[in-house]
Amino acid sequence: MADRPQLFEQTSQYQHWRFTRASLAKLRAENNRLGVERVLHGLRQEAQVGDQETSDMRMAEATANMLTPEEELKLIDFYLKMINVYVTIYRASKLLKPESLDNVKATAINFMKRFYLHNVVFDYPPKSIMLTCFYLATKVENSFMKIEDFIRPLAAAEAKRGSKTQTKSEDVLGLEFIVIQSLQFELAVHHPYRAAYGFYLDMQTFIDEKDALRETYDRTSHFIDKSLHTDLVFHYQPSQIALGAFKLAAKEKDLDIDLYLTQRFDARSLELLFTVLDEIQDGITTFATTSKEEAQAIDLKLILCRNPEKNPNSTLYKRTIAVQGDVPYVSDSDSD
Repeated sequence: MADRPQLFEQTSQYQHWRFTRASLAKLRAENNRLGVERVLHGLRQEAQVGDQETSDMRMAEATANMLTPEEELKLIDFYLKMINVYVTIYRASKLLKPESLDNVKATAINFMKRFYLHNVVFDYPPKSIMLTCFYLATKVENSFMKIEDFIRPLAAAEAKRGSKTQTKSEDVLGLEFIVIQSLQFELAVHHPYRAAYGFYLDMQTFIDEKDALRETYDRTSHFIDKSLHTDLVFHYQPSQIALGAFKLAAKEKDLDIDLYLTQRFDARSLELLFTVLDEIQDGITTFATTSKEEAQAIDLKLILCRNPEKNPNSTLYKRTIAVQGDVPYVSDSDSD
């Protein structure tokens, strides 16, 4: 809230990954439009190397099942939630230390959300991207594990579910450079957990109810977890999100933290801050997650409208690989 530049304003996250709601919606709509065009172009190319009747049927199916930007977001959100599931699996396997769980989780979710600002699910379905973002986050957050160790719990979980497919190391590593390039090689992520802890320490000077404050801080993590799945990270600073989460937790615990805020901010800054915190709290409490049933329905549509140029199961992809070999990846966002 100060007039002078803050440290966060000098980060790549602030400078390159910050959007208004209108600009974010426009970006996603344009990505979706271009994604649909690539699917149709790919299907027309596939028609030249395949059976015409089959190609006509594929084109009709794809056209009738094209995902909207909203459906893309719902599918991505479902797999973002799966990151929370995998965090639990790796914790149980003792591959992630308890103190690193929040950092790895928040960074992986952030990576995935950033990735789909420059790519679409037509080209890259979320499951594999989610796993790659998770594995990359373990490296960035100093929780590196060997790829064999990373795959082992996944294989066990898939076997337990009776899955017909099994994740292999190449499924994760093969997408790693694609993800890093789409992230513009900017891997530093600032998230609200650290800021929330800083507020907790600072509040102890101004709030006498220490037990209530501790309970409030513990509950704050729940609201920060929810915030990660929203677009708040693209609109607000981590410290602002942390304080908004703190306010929600304080309401539940019937703890008044406004006294702390009035001590820490002048009247003009406080007026602006309360507006921001209201928006953040509303964003957290009104966000609706995607159900398994919704995700399954969208996934079925995606099977019918995937871009054959990037679908390893398509005739066009197999022919391209056979003719050209492994072609270096160029992000779709880099094309004019």
